[in-house]
Amino acid sequence: MPITAAEWYDRDPDLRNLDQGDVLDGIPLVYTQGKHVRWVLLRPLPAGPLEDARGGLPRKFHANIDAGLPTAWNRPDGELVMASAAVYKVLILSRGCNLDWKKQIQVAPIFPVAGLAEESLASLRNNDNAFSFYLPPDGDDMPESYADLSLKATVHVSYLKRTDYLVRRLTSRARVALQDVLSEYYARPFGFNRTDEVPQRAFYRCANCFFAGTLDCPIREIDLGGTFPQCPSCHDDALWVTVPRDLPRAGQELRPVGEI
Repeated sequence: MPITAAEWYDRDPDLRNLDQGDVLDGIPLVYTQGKHVRWVLLRPLPAGPLEDARGGLPRKFHANIDAGLPTAWNRPDGELVMASAAVYKVLILSRGCNLDWKKQIQVAPIFPVAGLAEESLASLRNNDNAFSFYLPPDGDDMPESYADLSLKATVHVSYLKRTDYLVRRLTSRARVALQDVLSEYYARPFGFNRTDEVPQRAFYRCANCFFAGTLDCPIREIDLGGTFPQCPSCHDDALWVTVPRDLPRAGQELRPVGEI
């Protein structure tokens, strides 16, 4: 089923703190200069007067693509580089607790889907692209977009402290989906989807339903072999996780895999 703004964005966010998955605007990010895929190194020209005697910076530099410079990256005091910096709309990737004590926070830039090929949009809108996280449209300030995980960048936490930068906050369900995409991007998903083989006979429940508070998906015993079934609530978007057999309480009934 298509992802909607109603299920993806928190309509009453607590503005006292920022959290993982928050969409912020106006955050500066630095990348390699323009069209260059390699770093541009700035080497000072031969001795001349200093622009700032305290900083010790020459007035003039020569730009070199690092691939064509034999001594690139060999300077003991590091390199001066040319880079592009601009403000972006970003998605916070770091865990919310890290915002309280980490100095460097990971974010991903957000781009509108306008201009993407139609064949790319289908998987993107289903959040099936392991390199991006889908953000459905929600008003003029939140067009249909995606966060590009392959362009993950680091910013100082001081840039993220202003909650007036907050554009949208994810719901618990959407945050779990983000964590699923991140785990798949860096390792493997937390839980099993419809394409995964059942690794062992055990009791399972759909994590998406659990975090969404859906009661239509009971704990189920699933046999070894074959792939995981559809979830009766979220269908092919199921994310099955193992649970203890004694987890059900009164009124919760274990059903075999064949029963919906």
